[in-house]
Amino acid sequence: MINFENGYTYSDILSGMLEQVDNSLDKREGSLIYTALAPVAWYLEGLALALANIQGGSSVLTAEGTDLDYLVANRGLTRTAATYAVRQGTFNVAIPDGSEFRTVNGADSVLFRSGDLISSSGGVYVYAMTCETAGEIGNAYSGTILPVTSIAGLQTAVLGTIITVGADAETDAALRARYIETFTAAPYGGNITEYRQEILKVPGVGGVQVYPAESYNGGGTVLCSICSDDFTAVDNSLVSVVQDIICPPNDGQHTPSINGYGIAPVGAAVDIVSATNKTINISFTATFAANVSNGNVAYADEIRDAIGAYIADVAESWGNALRSRAISYNVTIYAARVIAAILSVPEVINVSNLTINGASGDLALTETSALQEIPVLGEVVINV
Repeated sequence: MINFENGYTYSDILSGMLEQVDNSLDKREGSLIYTALAPVAWYLEGLALALANIQGGSSVLTAEGTDLDYLVANRGLTRTAATYAVRQGTFNVAIPDGSEFRTVNGADSVLFRSGDLISSSGGVYVYAMTCETAGEIGNAYSGTILPVTSIAGLQTAVLGTIITVGADAETDAALRARYIETFTAAPYGGNITEYRQEILKVPGVGGVQVYPAESYNGGGTVLCSICSDDFTAVDNSLVSVVQDIICPPNDGQHTPSINGYGIAPVGAAVDIVSATNKTINISFTATFAANVSNGNVAYADEIRDAIGAYIADVAESWGNALRSRAISYNVTIYAARVIAAILSVPEVINVSNLTINGASGDLALTETSALQEIPVLGEVVINV
């Protein structure tokens, strides 16, 4: 690939052209030669930038946005679109279909529109409320909502339980990872790759662990554990959505059917469960630079962000299985990596007495068919 970062700026191009002009001629700034070449250099810099964008957009490894969408389409992949959260709204009166309400959370306020009546009893009316803004923002707020539509007799309006999780559009990184995975193994007939690819297509799912028959409940059984696209545990509504896609139960039953109604092949009973959040509490003694006072307060947020970035990296790899004949997953918080993250803050010059969840050394999370833990940063205590 051509490196357009070096040698293709306006000044580099202009200098190169002026070097080709004989030194006996006046080529100082303001001269006729300089004045004639400068606009050309400016134009060529623009062409170089355009070529750099074209080159970047031609490879899956560097393409972004629409360019990436076009490239992954060659493997039959499409970006998972953002979805709208559906919540339960509780009111003291019946409300017209399509009534609008706004959440009370400042700059993150969003509109919800009323839909079907879920239940009514004793003067309490529960409706399905759909967020008018797609994405995770519709999941965040719970509590009192204010009517935008005038409704006679309305005294209470509360937004509560999530019916359908709202999910952001799939990121470039996640889409790129799905594309690359299509080259590692072909999805076929209920193999692990097929389960992974089909489940990761579902809006809101960010990772999946697959435990086949040998490591679950024997022949004909599979367990798939999922996490959200922000790499935390998911609620039951998303588990139900994935269950219905992969291996739904028979009518009137609650256990997955082996009759092949979903993506799972005939004879396979696939259970979908959620990962379990494992809170990671960090405590350590920090030595700050000599000119820093109250570093444990002044740099607390910066240190927490650095540790959080490492924990997030570990969480993102939660669904990556160890490559062997026996499927297993290793999710470990390494003390050395935590220390490295803390020391990335320039004002911290030494770290000692580090503990993770009260113990020194590394912390290996439990990853079995009985429990699948995913790390979530909890308390960070900085001693000086």
